[in-house]
Amino acid sequence: MNRSAPTGPARPGRPALRCVLPRFLPRFLPGFVFAGLALAAASPALAATKGGVTMPDTLPVDGSTLVLNGIGLRTFTFLHIRGYVGALYLPRKSSDVETVLSEPGPKVLTIQYVHNGTVAQLNKLYMDSSRTYCAHHTCTEADKTDFETLLGAIQPVKTGDVSSFVMTDHGVQVLFNGKQVALVPDAAFGKVILDSDLGSTAPSAELRDGLLGLSDS
Repeated sequence: MNRSAPTGPARPGRPALRCVLPRFLPRFLPGFVFAGLALAAASPALAATKGGVTMPDTLPVDGSTLVLNGIGLRTFTFLHIRGYVGALYLPRKSSDVETVLSEPGPKVLTIQYVHNGTVAQLNKLYMDSSRTYCAHHTCTEADKTDFETLLGAIQPVKTGDVSSFVMTDHGVQVLFNGKQVALVPDAAFGKVILDSDLGSTAPSAELRDGLLGLSDS
């Protein structure tokens, strides 16, 4: 979910979206109104578990239902230290990256940390992934601005903390433990977040395959 420094014009802002997330995701702060989207609280009968973290199989969104596309674990170093579990929700399941990126409608990526991390550690994680992504893709000045907004929202994390990225045709809202920490009115930023985790420069094959539903829960 990372990007780096490039060149090009900044993109114009977009209207906001109002959301209410289920228990496993933080709640949106009042005042963020994004094209009438509402993520309703859910009581799913089914769930998927990875690395000790359980995510519901469905996520109601403004009268429709997003489905859990996949759940993946991100580990670090040759010791395979568990860092976080990610879950991807889409309008319909797909294991094809291009389909996921081009699919219209809201998408939600949620991350639950299973290891403590400092701001410096998370900053390095984002920067490393961003450099790798932009070394293989054409990034713009708008990408740089959006990424800097994301970096500015980084906070130290502890086990059980949750970050969420709600992506729509209007932009991306970033949440941390029930609090909005960043708002990027640029839909293209959502595609970069997903592409950096699912595409050819994904930092972890285990995480990528899990989010794409290519590995067992």
